[in-house]
Amino acid sequence: QTDEAFPTRREMDRIATGESLSSLRKRLAHKHELTEATRRDASKVKAQISGLRAMQKSADEAAKADFMRDIASIRRQTDEARIQLEERRRKADEKEASLAEVRAQLDELQARKREKMREAREQREARLVPLRGENERLYNKLMAAEKDQYNTHT
Repeated sequence: QTDEAFPTRREMDRIATGESLSSLRKRLAHKHELTEATRRDASKVKAQISGLRAMQKSADEAAKADFMRDIASIRRQTDEARIQLEERRRKADEKEASLAEVRAQLDELQARKREKMREAREQREARLVPLRGENERLYNKLMAAEKDQYNTHT
């Protein structure tokens, strides 16, 4: 109520508690001081939080930059390894082709060798046939001579 004839609720509370207006003003001034001190403390805390957030953001950005550098380095290494692998595969393919040619030449040489060995065996056998016949004839002649000698001595 704004009627001046009647005291306000606050005035009634003051009258009921027996406090004087100057005492209330002192308490109110003290509460204002505490409020201002709390606001200053809150402002300091906000500034600290802001500073910490800035430091965290800076640290996050530095970590992100390090991470991106590491990724770029790993990508470069991967690309280099892939290039080396492709080069090695290309060289291996070339060597495989060369090896296939050498194997084909080896197979051909081995086939020629087998043929020559077969021909050499046939030629040796052909040369040995008359010698075997002669050898057998001489052996039989020797045996006959030994038999005759044995028979003449007995």
